[in-house]
Amino acid sequence: NPCWKATGFSVPNVKEQRKKHPTEATTLRPLDSGVVETRELDDAALLTSLAEKGLAVKPATSGDYHAVECDVAIVGSGCGGGVAAAVLASAGHKVLVVEKGDYFTPDDYSSVEGPSMERLYEQGGIFCTSNVTTVLYAGTTVGGGSAVNWSASIRTPREILQEWSRDHGLPVFGSAAYVQAMDAVCARLAVTDGCREEGFQNKVVRRGCEALGLPVDRVPRNSSEGHHCGSCYLGCPTGDKRGTDTTWLVDAVEHGAVILAGCKAERLIFQNNSGKNGRSKKCVGLVATCMSNGITKKLRIEAKVSISACGALMTPPLLRNSGLRNRHVGRNLHLHPVSMAWGYFPDTNQEPQLTGKCYEGGIITSMHRVTERTIIETPALGPGAFASLVPWESGRDMKERMRRYTRTAHAFALVRDHAAGSVYGEGRVHYSPSRGDIEELRDGLRRALRIMVASGAAEVGTHRSDGLRLRCKGVQDKDLEAFLDEVTVARGPMQPGTDTWALLCSAHQMGSCRMGSSPKEGAVDGRGESWEAEGLYVCDGSLLPTAVGVNPMITIQSLAYCLSMDIAESLA
Repeated sequence: NPCWKATGFSVPNVKEQRKKHPTEATTLRPLDSGVVETRELDDAALLTSLAEKGLAVKPATSGDYHAVECDVAIVGSGCGGGVAAAVLASAGHKVLVVEKGDYFTPDDYSSVEGPSMERLYEQGGIFCTSNVTTVLYAGTTVGGGSAVNWSASIRTPREILQEWSRDHGLPVFGSAAYVQAMDAVCARLAVTDGCREEGFQNKVVRRGCEALGLPVDRVPRNSSEGHHCGSCYLGCPTGDKRGTDTTWLVDAVEHGAVILAGCKAERLIFQNNSGKNGRSKKCVGLVATCMSNGITKKLRIEAKVSISACGALMTPPLLRNSGLRNRHVGRNLHLHPVSMAWGYFPDTNQEPQLTGKCYEGGIITSMHRVTERTIIETPALGPGAFASLVPWESGRDMKERMRRYTRTAHAFALVRDHAAGSVYGEGRVHYSPSRGDIEELRDGLRRALRIMVASGAAEVGTHRSDGLRLRCKGVQDKDLEAFLDEVTVARGPMQPGTDTWALLCSAHQMGSCRMGSSPKEGAVDGRGESWEAEGLYVCDGSLLPTAVGVNPMITIQSLAYCLSMDIAESLA
């Protein structure tokens, strides 16, 4: 890209990074023995591949479906589905994972923003709520969100576990088994809070907090202490980050699981039930469509247990399309809305504590807690995402902003939201933060700006459409306070009466098929089983009763571990 040189950006030297991590880099395609990549197959090749991997198949004769038999069918291969696949396959059950995304390994990751977003994210990373308040980022590849997230591996806070157990009547969160599950998950991911060298943005946050006398915490990561990769959100090119595609799914495949990549679940299959435990339906499998033009028939996958683990944005449409009617399916969506602040740190007279560029180094290694509900962390913003989010004031201003890209640090306020959105179809999400959420975001945004100023920024600002900013040279306390008084979290551009606007962002989606102590309180019970259909479980972020308030990867994996252990026991 001819603009890269002008902005100071360059694609990371992947070959050099791999030299630093030879063990990870040489372990290529660890799922090959179990993955079936459907994109280039025809019907005959697909059935042959499935049969070779130990699945019972029956080719379609006059009908529209090839039949496939397994013990457990799992839709989705991310934090929930990957863990469930490993636990259930290790217990001796034949597991088939259905994943609409494709399978990639470190050799496939280019760290080039546009094409990487297109093939690794829902809607190519351009996924907005229908009321245009929030941009959503959700992975769609083998490994799901764990393949593209920012590595933060934070255990479920104790007070959240107490709230979910006590106030929501869900004993699993107060159990010793859940604590043991967190231990097992962190051990499998080799989580560490060590970091040999922080990246530029995290240095800014740490230095600013220390200058203000504010606490700043190290963020545990599922990568090595020396991992200095800023492009893990486009797939980790060194293989150092441990997503489910390099951990739990490897365990699953080693125990006979099969991963069907490039295959989309369309609906679940139900039979009438005798009414056991009040459930009028029994789930006996699902119907899926392969993305290949060469595969002409759908798949009817017959299973003793079916698990929806395709995330809080995709599980509700699957359940609704299959005929489930519990009122909590698709409701109670929480997004951890994020609002960003930026600070520009010129190269000239650069202090040694703040060396580097914004896209280099671990994405999240430092965190500051503002209130019980609000934290400050740093994002991954490639030049394309940066250009799309910063305000447009003029062509000249945009060129100047892009010229300063590599030395513009961002930090965001993330809120444990009380507002609840809804998922009312595939790709159709409605969300508006509550007034209280907006106030928390505003306070967090102001704190982030103070941190930028204290860290030595030459200029600071927000993403509000009017380009609100402050030049910091010689600024007096009263000037800073007057500027901060102007800071608001503006509404989305489609809201009525909007003079200035801004977009929120969300990389965490939770709660849209939440657990509940009864059908009146949730879509599934405390074991993750649908209140409406026996043998149908949910095992992803949509289970969480509320927002968790921190990066949710460890919470989702730990809950999936607990639930799949119970499922394995029930199958036995």
